[in-house]
Amino acid sequence: MDTLTIDNTFVYHIKLFIDSNPSIFFVNMHSVYESFIDDKFRLNLFLSDEEIDNVTYKTEYRFNYVDSLIHINMTDVNDPTKTIVRDDTINETILDGTTMIYYARSNVVSTKSDTITSFFESKRGKVIINFKGKHSKIKISALQSPMETYYLDGVVQMKGVAGLTGPFKGWFALDEKRPPLKAELKVFIGHVKVELEDWKNWNPQIIEIQK
Repeated sequence: MDTLTIDNTFVYHIKLFIDSNPSIFFVNMHSVYESFIDDKFRLNLFLSDEEIDNVTYKTEYRFNYVDSLIHINMTDVNDPTKTIVRDDTINETILDGTTMIYYARSNVVSTKSDTITSFFESKRGKVIINFKGKHSKIKISALQSPMETYYLDGVVQMKGVAGLTGPFKGWFALDEKRPPLKAELKVFIGHVKVELEDWKNWNPQIIEIQK
């Protein structure tokens, strides 16, 4: 979205929209998640809607790495007078689902395995990512020609956004921007394949010609 400063820290503002397809009648999901991360992929602020005991809350997580605390403030969307305020301790870097994609883009050129702590609706869990480096070409519908890729796989040992859990695979374009091209993963409706459909500020045609 943009860049700004929070508590004297320069951060990137990322906004994720999740909307279910209206043709899938048994799924009705409309969520917005906002992440504010520094250049070390550390969350400084995270905003989301969360449901607890059938009540939806606007939730704000503020990360204080000096005091090793997460300040959590939850406000009932239907009754702003009802709030939940508490502090949780942190002793490690915690990534949300969106930040993890950017973390993967930054590290996908390497060959290594990482175990990351992530969280969703105040619950933490581990995500194992195996970076495999350069991979073979893949073809997606939005591109005219196959593209060489970086590849990773791993396991989500928790339940994340849209019920994301279990093994996953991902392919990123083999260029300096490394946008995600394709993923295979498991969510609450089952195993799905995801492909990049549209983008801004990226010209894959130039990359294909150079090959």
